[in-house]
Order: sequence, then structure tokens, then C-alpha cells
Amino acid sequence: SIGVRWKDPGDGVAEVGYWVAADARGTGVCTRALGLVARWVLTRPGMARLELRAAEENVASQRVAEKAGFSREGVLRQRLEVKGRRSDCVIFSLLPADLARGE
Repeated sequence: SIGVRWKDPGDGVAEVGYWVAADARGTGVCTRALGLVARWVLTRPGMARLELRAAEENVASQRVAEKAGFSREGVLRQRLEVKGRRSDCVIFSLLPADLARGE
């Protein structure tokens, strides 16, 4: 499953999130889907930035982001609630110019 949420349609920023069933993990399907969705989002008129957040302990999700060309920007402290407790998350971004570098 992969989804995109436009934060504010007028400011050109969207956020993407994904989830992969256990039996499909490690096959590259998520990285491929993320790359396709990112290209679709960032080639739309007016789009400036695609963001992605991953729980700090979710290393697999962070690897997917990096393999799809996203840049790690930093850690948002206590930003997510995971299993009833606050957790840090890593924020990543992809810009339209990054798409050209990945081709």
C-alpha cells in the first residue's frame, strides 16, 4: 500500500507513506512503487517537494527511502506515536531536481 497526501495544495509539498506485507518485503516492490509514485507527484505542475517520515527504529523503511533517491534531512524528536508511546522519526525529502540525477 502506498499513498500520497498533499499537505497544502497551494504550496507544492506532499507527503508519501507506504506499507508492505511481510511476504513481499525484500523483493524491491516497495522501492519500485515509491520511485514511480514520486515521479508522478514531482512532475505535476507546481510541485516542489515530496516528504517521507519513517520511525527511527524502522531501518527497513529508511533503506527503501534512500534506495528510491530520497535524502535524509534529520530527526524529528518525539514526532510519531508508535504502539502507544512517542517515538522519533527520520524525515526524508525528494525534489524535482533529484529525479534528473537519478536517471
